[in-house]
Amino acid sequence: MVLQAQTELPNECCGMLAGRIENDAAGLVGRVVRRYPLVNAAANPWEYASEPRSMFNAEKARRAEGLEFLATYHSHPRSQPVPSIIDLERNYSLDVVTMIVSLQSDVPEIRGWWLDGNEYREAVVAWVDE
Repeated sequence: MVLQAQTELPNECCGMLAGRIENDAAGLVGRVVRRYPLVNAAANPWEYASEPRSMFNAEKARRAEGLEFLATYHSHPRSQPVPSIIDLERNYSLDVVTMIVSLQSDVPEIRGWWLDGNEYREAVVAWVDE
């Protein structure tokens, strides 16, 4: 995600994350196993619009691989990784996390959010090297 965000500067990037929902000691946990980069049809530094053909291709690949969409992601090239008003308005689904990659500082920062209308709350995200 970070490499895609850096490559697509000065514009925002976007994509989807898919994987499996598993039951472990912590309860139900989504484990991402695949990233589907999407085309930002807005080609803009302040917003993104997932291009329909790239979304269709991601959906087709996800189904073929037997995975579930767990999260969407996009970048904020010049601001913190906190949902904007546009992010809230264009939320993909209440059932998936929205990941935001901030390139505002020298060290990229990634945070996940549950978006619901005009509200958002931070999602618990753990990075695991496998």
